[in-house]
Amino acid sequence: MSVEELMEHISNKLSALIALSLVPEPQKRNTAEKVELLTRFGISNQEVADILGTTKGTVEVLKSRASKRKRR
Repeated sequence: MSVEELMEHISNKLSALIALSLVPEPQKRNTAEKVELLTRFGISNQEVADILGTTKGTVEVLKSRASKRKRR
């Protein structure tokens, strides 16, 4: 991975974390919504799990459920 690619990857992670932290308290997102938001920033399942303090399997299940809901 080049330095530029690494910097962009880090920048994407920081953007995602900032977005999560800016959600107003009354509108706090549930874990599934956080997973969806972090995924949109291109963060891997394992990285999402690490950020949210859960497992990669949980992230995969939440993404699968969200995908099924959108197909309905």
